Amino acid sequence: MHRTVRTLFLLLIGLAAGATVGAQAPTLRVERTSDDVVLTLGPIVLPAHAGHDGVDQPPPLTVAFGADGWIMGYSVELVDTSGKAIPRVVLHHVNVIVPAKRELFSDIMLRIAAASAETSPVAMPSVIGYRVRPSDSLLVSAMFHNPTPESYVATLRIRFRFKSAHSFVKAVGIYPFYLDVMPPAGSHSFDVPAGHSEHYWEGKPSVEGRILGVSGHLHKYGTLLKLEDRTTGDLMWQVKPETDSTGDISAIPIASFLSHLGLKIYPDHVYRLTAVYDNPTGATIVDDGMGALGGVFVPSRGTAWPGIDRESADYKTDYRLTYRLDGMQMHGMMNHQPPEHP
Repeated sequence: MHRTVRTLFLLLIGLAAGATVGAQAPTLRVERTSDDVVLTLGPIVLPAHAGHDGVDQPPPLTVAFGADGWIMGYSVELVDTSGKAIPRVVLHHVNVIVPAKRELFSDIMLRIAAASAETSPVAMPSVIGYRVRPSDSLLVSAMFHNPTPESYVATLRIRFRFKSAHSFVKAVGIYPFYLDVMPPAGSHSFDVPAGHSEHYWEGKPSVEGRILGVSGHLHKYGTLLKLEDRTTGDLMWQVKPETDSTGDISAIPIASFLSHLGLKIYPDHVYRLTAVYDNPTGATIVDDGMGALGGVFVPSRGTAWPGIDRESADYKTDYRLTYRLDGMQMHGMMNHQPPEHP
């Protein structure tokens, strides 16, 4: 469909669902409440029965966090223009990224929060948290679809539980980390062949420390996600997703290792994340498999977090894909720092 016609089509749907003409372009805003810091992304026009290609996806947007303290957890919610909750199924995924820091297992930019339709709220004990400062830049990258028969104009709220730096009891600093069964930089979806299949990626962490908790993400027909220490042969964690009556994944349990003081990992060990699928359809499902892990990590005492390597091939690919740049834009922007805030 010609882009001008398609934009008009989506606008008309948005108006029918209660949108206003002045609220067409999505924005990212930050608001501080007594206990939370809330990032608000919207409005997003969601036509009924729309796949990814049928939605004008919001661009990656960046905002300064604006508060000094620790993030202690997060949750996501979706509402319409009247503030009424809408089905979580319209959220394919959202990532909250710190452009100026790197991941534990690779040179891609640090993901501090991620959610999809089945993600439960994440809550950490009040004694640990991810340290943030007012000038820290957060980038939100999200994808939506709408398999329901209703049209919506959606707003996504990412609600961070927050402890002020002025609190009497301080928190121990932790780092979120992210692993995927596909290479760190690039597409994270894959074909799911008929029958049983396994997909994995392995690598080494950049520093020593302990994993305090993890959860994961799988698509339909995903049956198992597991993390192994390939150096020792130990199975560190595995989970089977919860499914609904249609076979869709409804939840993936969160695992805490605090009672064991965390799972120790070492920079000279190789770790593998594996996603297992059992596809009963008899045909290959094209480009709709996923397998990812998100967790909480605390570096060993005295260990400094490594700096970002802007010359790394993984970093450059991640930067280009995150900011949705073509080759010419990439060539021009790589001589500059990533945007810190609008």
